[in-house]
Amino acid sequence: MTISIRHFGHWDRPMVGIHMAADGGARPRARFLLCRPLGQEAVRSSAVFRVAGERLSREGVESLRFDYHGTGDSPGDEGAQSLDDWVRDTLAAHELIVGDGGPPVHWFGMGLGAVIALRAALLAKHPPRHLVLWEPVFNGPGYLQALVAGHKAELAMMFAQPWEQIAASGKVAEPALPGDVLGFDFGERLVADLRALPDLNVLPALRRGLRITCAVRGDQPHPLAAHAGLAALKLHTVEHPTDWMSSQAMGTAIAPPDIPRVLLATLD
Repeated sequence: MTISIRHFGHWDRPMVGIHMAADGGARPRARFLLCRPLGQEAVRSSAVFRVAGERLSREGVESLRFDYHGTGDSPGDEGAQSLDDWVRDTLAAHELIVGDGGPPVHWFGMGLGAVIALRAALLAKHPPRHLVLWEPVFNGPGYLQALVAGHKAELAMMFAQPWEQIAASGKVAEPALPGDVLGFDFGERLVADLRALPDLNVLPALRRGLRITCAVRGDQPHPLAAHAGLAALKLHTVEHPTDWMSSQAMGTAIAPPDIPRVLLATLD
């Protein structure tokens, strides 16, 4: 299994990615671009992306997982980013893995990374063949509320007190957006983008010829159920739901087994 670090991107938006070649040095039968979520969700799901890359490699599939500019190991001001910036970063990563052509390219995006991937797929000169959206953000304002709620829940766990008591004691400041939430700086541009984020709409990507798999938790109605009859759209129920905003997911060593299975199914 050959693993290499790739430095890429425009001169003013450098990025770092991890490339995994197909096992045994064989010509890959496909390529996968792995688009991570943001903030604590990226930290706590890191094993998922590592395991997915390893499994794909063993199955003869090349992959690239990367950090958007201003996130993870990529340089840049975390608080100065926007969704459009990260869409451009995704397109740059896509061009890197496409190279001079070859086998088909598929994308996998989790959380907010799924939203970014869906937007980027509409702009890619040579779009991916299949797009896997794993627990995508369906509603921007709801996502912002979940971030603040998650921050409060972590503090309640740390102090072993209900949030209301912690707030009344003045021990910590009330989390607010824009601002530092769950240890990450959510800047004005990104928060404005999320507040204005429309409901997830896969129809433009389907009209462009992409095949899409969308996975959500089984404890909620599937937001795309109305489109279930479309041949190019597959709906999947997440078999092992995990709250990636919660510290309970930290250090998760076992990646949900249905993720690599769903990724490999897109190659058929």
